[in-house]
Amino acid sequence: MLLLAGAVYATANVQRNAALKSAREQVASQRLLTAMLDQETGARGFFQTRQQEFLQPLTQGTRAFGSSLVELRSLLAGDSGLQQMLADQEQRAAAWHTATQAAVLALEHGGRVQSDAVARRAKSVMDGFRGVHTAFDASLNQRRSRSLSAATGIAVAVAIALAALLAAGGLLLTRRMARNEEARQHDQSELRELLQASESEQESRGLLIRHVEKLIRGAGAAVLNRNNSADRLEITHGDCESPLRYANTEQMRPRSCMAVRLSRSYDQQSDGDGLQQCEICGGLDGAATCEPLLVGGQVIGSVLVASRKPIDADRRIRLRESVAQAAPILANQRNLAIAEGRAASDALTGLPNRRAADEAFKRMAAHAGRSITPLAAIMLDLDHFKLLNDRHGHESGDRALALVGSIIGSTIRASDFAARYGGEEFLVLLPDTDRDSAMILAEKLRSEIEHAELVGIGAITASLGVAVLPMDAAEPDELLRKADRALYAAKENGRNRVHSASPSAAEVEIEL
Repeated sequence: MLLLAGAVYATANVQRNAALKSAREQVASQRLLTAMLDQETGARGFFQTRQQEFLQPLTQGTRAFGSSLVELRSLLAGDSGLQQMLADQEQRAAAWHTATQAAVLALEHGGRVQSDAVARRAKSVMDGFRGVHTAFDASLNQRRSRSLSAATGIAVAVAIALAALLAAGGLLLTRRMARNEEARQHDQSELRELLQASESEQESRGLLIRHVEKLIRGAGAAVLNRNNSADRLEITHGDCESPLRYANTEQMRPRSCMAVRLSRSYDQQSDGDGLQQCEICGGLDGAATCEPLLVGGQVIGSVLVASRKPIDADRRIRLRESVAQAAPILANQRNLAIAEGRAASDALTGLPNRRAADEAFKRMAAHAGRSITPLAAIMLDLDHFKLLNDRHGHESGDRALALVGSIIGSTIRASDFAARYGGEEFLVLLPDTDRDSAMILAEKLRSEIEHAELVGIGAITASLGVAVLPMDAAEPDELLRKADRALYAAKENGRNRVHSASPSAAEVEIEL
């Protein structure tokens, strides 16, 4: 708009100046003619009446002629043709003025009246002056037309140039906007494709964080995710300096995040002048913005972005689009993980179920075969479990199973695997464990179960069978059969004991 206003003003100014100059030339030319006519009128009056007052117009016209002549010379500087015509008028005026002054002096001092021949010559000179002046005016008009045409041409050229400039600027802006939109769509498409191809919620969070940090250069991002109990926020950091890298995550609750609490975008002002400070963003340096992860009106978490520089409106909009796109995918992956976890775990003990145990066993047996390391299997079964249910009820039986599951989970190593294999039977898999180490662990489990008191029931006991691959079995499936046989051997020999399967199928008992 400023460029357009400047162009309009410049062209209008050119036209106005051209018109003003032409008008001044016309006015000066008219004054030149008027001054000459005043001189002629004054001289004629004096010659007819011999009264001195008629000489005043002659004198004033002479002065006016001179000033008009000076003005016209200035206005016509650079135009040789008009300058020549002006000089011609000056010469004719000077000739007439000389003759007239001589006639005036002759009449004043000698009383001699101007002769007819002199009067005719003076008239002839004046008529010549008028003819030259008429041609001079015509040339001025032509000059004026050319000046106005040139000014109009300049205005048109400026208008065309401005239109071309605006068109080029509009084209460049349109192309830039198209490139930005294409880049935005490409980024969103890439994010959507990668999120849909990701195998876990954790992987998707990492993808979202890297996308946000690429979108807002120099900023750090983190995903705040509600845990399954919805009572705490779990944080996922990116590769860049996360805004919450050193935060105390134990104290972060869902209501600590204003975006989660309000279910809308939240901006933390750098000057801390907001009505209410976010407990999480309030301690960050610079500007921060937080977008909630909304799915069906439910907030499952938020995406926090912190930057020392202000985040412009366009980046905020693109951030909001990315978060809105990622939210349902994260929610679906979480629900799928929960469903898979429930399908692969035992609700009573919290341990994996038989389905998960079979998959883990195949995986661990294959690894043992590749790494040529032993794999020990422990089968554990509660003693007199049916009697416990009949005497104390199924609820007490469930409590006994839950207690055993807790003991197993707290006793084995992080690399070991334990599952409820069915009924009152449990399976423990020990990778890279020989027979002696497996027997020691089995004995520890037996002892822990025996010394655990179950309220209202008292002590419970368990029998355990141990087998080791490849010493006791050539094939993985045979390993579980050997461990199961060792378990039943322990039961047949009095229960509350550990038996091992030997390579010769002989049973080795650890006497208690």
